[in-house]
Amino acid sequence: MSIGAWNDLHGQIGADEPIVDTGAIPAGGVVALADAISDLRATKDTVVLLDAGDLFTGPLASTVAEGAPIIEAYRVIGVDAAAIGNHEFDFGPVGYDVVYAQPDAGDAAGARGPRGALVARMASASFPFLSANIHVADGASPGWPNFAASVHIRRGGFDVGVVGYTTQTTPSTTSRANVVGLDFSTNAGASIAAEIRALRASGASPVVLLAHASLDGALPQSLDEPTNEPRGGELATLIATLGEDRPDVIIAGHRHAWMLGRLDGIPIVSSDQHGVGLARLRFCRDRDRVELQSIERLAVLAASPPRTALGRDVDRVTAPWVSAVAAKGDQLVATLRRDCPMQGVRGTAGAEQVAIAILLHASDASAAAKGVPVVAVMNAGAIRSPLRRGPVRYEDLFSAFPFETTVAVCGTTRAGLARILRNALSGPSAWRKFPFALAGATATIEIGHDGTPSLVGFTIDRNLAPDNDSPLWLAVPDFILDGGDGFLDGVVCTAHARSSTRIRDAWVETIARDPGGCAGPPSNVVVRSP
Repeated sequence: MSIGAWNDLHGQIGADEPIVDTGAIPAGGVVALADAISDLRATKDTVVLLDAGDLFTGPLASTVAEGAPIIEAYRVIGVDAAAIGNHEFDFGPVGYDVVYAQPDAGDAAGARGPRGALVARMASASFPFLSANIHVADGASPGWPNFAASVHIRRGGFDVGVVGYTTQTTPSTTSRANVVGLDFSTNAGASIAAEIRALRASGASPVVLLAHASLDGALPQSLDEPTNEPRGGELATLIATLGEDRPDVIIAGHRHAWMLGRLDGIPIVSSDQHGVGLARLRFCRDRDRVELQSIERLAVLAASPPRTALGRDVDRVTAPWVSAVAAKGDQLVATLRRDCPMQGVRGTAGAEQVAIAILLHASDASAAAKGVPVVAVMNAGAIRSPLRRGPVRYEDLFSAFPFETTVAVCGTTRAGLARILRNALSGPSAWRKFPFALAGATATIEIGHDGTPSLVGFTIDRNLAPDNDSPLWLAVPDFILDGGDGFLDGVVCTAHARSSTRIRDAWVETIARDPGGCAGPPSNVVVRSP
């Protein structure tokens, strides 16, 4: 039996263009994934197909339709189960133009509730969505359609048990308004252990933990790496709580990275993002024993037209959604003379340009008090791909910034801003991907000998800004205002106001005016090496 698994598809229908040594190549997307799955089935193994979460939120066609094309593609492919990822909660109520539910609305509000779009996708799916650690406030199951903590997949004489897990950071990595009333953390480990125990008691072997979560730091890349290598991060913490009720293998996601190794002796794998990678976990049965024989990570190269009948079928069923947004997606925004990277160890002008767009539209949310400075802070991790030189279409910007966040403001102080920047720099990935961009202020950052960044200070209007209680207006994505990425942890930010201006649309205006402004290093972040 072969388990085919992937993670973080993020609504990718057609090919992505990941960078390899020879440059950009067409790879990934659900159509190319269907071709690779057809190849897997041609081996004559029994095949089980699993997605480790974040099916939705990505390119224009999938996002505008709130994930519907992926649900239909998975029906055609025959996906068996998917973990619920944090970005499954991005859409809020049904309808692309409706960003948030009314305050205090819950699942009883149906399509108008904070999870209306997700519940609609689950109801129409041909497979279960799994998470053993999502509960409502009283510890009960949410009761959504096609939702389960775990599932048996019985096929070809095998009984595969699959337990779902959703990152406990979900409230700070999606729109907090869309997860109101949900608990991701209480008794999470005990819930996972109970499901594993029950699956084993009912005959499942192997038992798979399908987890939308990952490890911190450098990731293992071989099953032969030392098994006693210390690992940190959410999955390491979770596995340590399970006692004897441990899975046979972990299929992970969330970090958008290749991984193959062992976590406390348990094989663990993840496969990049956007369908660029497919993991094949091969099991063999000898009488009553089922043993893992191998794990391969396969690159999913895209062909046009698709190579297989399954690929052509998936292309056909997703084509109406692609066609529906083609005219909007093909609109020319700007022409770039140079590539515009969006994330880097020292920040980028691309992320800074988004912060400038936020600053320019801060008045859409609130009229700032006269004489009080306005500073925009952008979470750079929201920008998911670079812009390449040449014509930039609306679809390109949509793919680079797929989230439906809007411009928001709140009132804080200079001390509050300093705390925000330090919070951002304390994130686990800040050493490899600079976490923020600024407009209206300039920050000086120092990189320590261990690679850890720290805030030296910042200026506003070229004047040194001490950590004091002088007021300022903070313009941010509403995602940050709701606690996203922990930027506002411990910060008092009052007089909240939101606009209906999507940050992506504000960026469209800014890059159209200044197409060269997204290239090169940032102007408002100065990074000093030791």
